[in-house]
Amino acid sequence: MNNKKVWRPLFLLIIGLCCVAGCGNRLTEISGTVKFSDGTPITFGQVVFDDGKHSYFGIIKGNGTYVTGGSKPVEGIPDGVYKIWLASTEKTVDEIFDDKKQLVSYNTVEQVAEKYRYASKTDLTFEVKRGGTKTYHVVVEKP
Repeated sequence: MNNKKVWRPLFLLIIGLCCVAGCGNRLTEISGTVKFSDGTPITFGQVVFDDGKHSYFGIIKGNGTYVTGGSKPVEGIPDGVYKIWLASTEKTVDEIFDDKKQLVSYNTVEQVAEKYRYASKTDLTFEVKRGGTKTYHVVVEKP
């Protein structure tokens, strides 16, 4: 019996199974809004979906909306349970310039309560699953 004739179908079977298995790990795009409990939108920063091993984010637009991604926006994220927290939501309040009008330093104020700025402190969670809800509205408190 020719070894090539035996290995060729086996090889094709293995490749086919790998393709089918890979197709099961689809990414889901999650979108929504980010607001304070009084309904005021947060207009900049990032919504972070964190499963403890990987983080996926969506950039918050000026109207308070976001769309998730992988390492880039709109790539989607895999199925799983995620803690939701916010990054880069601090607001510049004072800018200090030198006599040449070069920015020397600035002061910032956090817009959201501390517990929403860290994966380890947040109480917001969301489960991403194929065929499930693709919208998550984030509601947070001010500091």
